[in-house]
Amino acid sequence: MSRLRSHSDPIPPGHALVLLNVGDVSELVTSRHPATAPLRVPSARIAQQAGLPTGELPGRTFRVDAISQDDSNGFTLLNDPRR
Repeated sequence: MSRLRSHSDPIPPGHALVLLNVGDVSELVTSRHPATAPLRVPSARIAQQAGLPTGELPGRTFRVDAISQDDSNGFTLLNDPRR
């Protein structure tokens, strides 16, 4: 049985956890961006690339193709409960 990720677990390189959406922006925790200084990325970009509504982003973990200090791109939903 797999366990759910705790928000205090470290995020592996190349992954991102969406903490919350603020307006049109999602706040992400990555291996480079702690919860105290999250990366901010347009929610619509994540939703379009991952194939789910923006309202379902918070709490989800994604594989990310490119993560820099100021941006990220190439989101794929991990542990998709729809499959």
